[in-house]
Amino acid sequence: GASSLSGCTVQVKLELGHRAQLRKKATSEGFTHDWMVFVRGPDNSDIQHFVDKVVFRLHESFPKPKRVCKEPPYKVEESGYAGFLIISSGRFTTNIIKKQKSPQQQNKA
Repeated sequence: GASSLSGCTVQVKLELGHRAQLRKKATSEGFTHDWMVFVRGPDNSDIQHFVDKVVFRLHESFPKPKRVCKEPPYKVEESGYAGFLIISSGRFTTNIIKKQKSPQQQNKA
């Protein structure tokens, strides 16, 4: 049961970042920059076994400001002309714990 996992600790390192680049020419909407926001593993390591989804909440002026990424790459790429705060949240999966429990239960049977 759960008591067999009470001493189990899982540590997952994530990188949260963004990148912006000045466009050579503004878009018809007046956007002057291309940008990206992301969540990834260090050195682009695979994190999909630990991350169920990542939610990015953009400024309300963007179409569909709530962006949900359920599989890698966990990122949003857009164009814009001003800075704003992006709220991001993630949900970790419990698959790693389930995978640990199954072999232990089979060994006891």
